[in-house]
Amino acid sequence: MLRLSCIACGLTVPYKTSGGDVCPRCLVRDDRAVALIPTSDRPSPSAIGRLRILRRVEGERHVMILSGELDIASAQILEDAVSEACSAGAAELVLDMAGIEFMDSTGLRALIRCNELCEQRDCGYSLTPAQRPVERTLEATGVPRSRLRFRRPKRPTGAAPERAPRLPE
Repeated sequence: MLRLSCIACGLTVPYKTSGGDVCPRCLVRDDRAVALIPTSDRPSPSAIGRLRILRRVEGERHVMILSGELDIASAQILEDAVSEACSAGAAELVLDMAGIEFMDSTGLRALIRCNELCEQRDCGYSLTPAQRPVERTLEATGVPRSRLRFRRPKRPTGAAPERAPRLPE
């Protein structure tokens, strides 16, 4: 389905019912005109690096193993998957970020939005550390640890303990 999305606030509206090419939420809330950009839920034929989600259910814990890119093209896919897991009765949701190769600000917004979705549905939410380029994005934005909870990934038996990356408070 073709949609229009606001890159400032994340509002998504169906293309057919849109009243224009400016985000109505940003116009009313912030008194600024932000252009809506066309997006599609169909993967591009050349979707190299697109987001892939492998789901694993361990009782009431749902683990989503992410790989590829978490960006403007895939953020809504992640939000929909998290909403679906919460609706399915997950008591805890873990996003395994180790396979994410790239993340932009829209991807970061999606992680924060997923946290909010889980809070609304009383579902625990945590992330495992990501690859270094993604960690740099998190560090550069200054997202506080209180906003996104990171957990250590499971390590093989006998492996030396790893230190979790430190994010600015």
